[in-house]
Amino acid sequence: MSIWSKEEQDRRQQIANDTRRMIRNSVQVEDEDETSLTAQYNDYYMQISFSPLHPLLVICFARAMTFSGDWKKLNQLNLSSVLGSHVFNADVGGYSYRATLWLDQVLTPERFFEILNRCMEEAARGYSFLQTNNGSFLEKERL
Repeated sequence: MSIWSKEEQDRRQQIANDTRRMIRNSVQVEDEDETSLTAQYNDYYMQISFSPLHPLLVICFARAMTFSGDWKKLNQLNLSSVLGSHVFNADVGGYSYRATLWLDQVLTPERFFEILNRCMEEAARGYSFLQTNNGSFLEKERL
């Protein structure tokens, strides 16, 4: 049982539906299911997911990479990141960046791309950080 009224649940679902439609019209979507859209974006696999109940929009960028550096560097990277979190999965050889945002109003295309590009910049910085000297430049450049 939800703590939210039926009207509030319907409002949140409509915001998610409208935002999903706007994204489908703005990005070349490769695949989708009831919760997520997937696409390629700037050399990254991108997944955008919706959780109308909360209401949340989750943006995840993933890219193949190898990382043999100090895991403490990955922790430092996350401590320096305000927007989201950086992960390296050694089992699949992949880096990912994930940001979770409140979706309490329909996003315009302009606002969506502002958010998307900020997340993309953070993912690119994180990827570069882990690729460059296995993360040794963090002390010189706060992310």
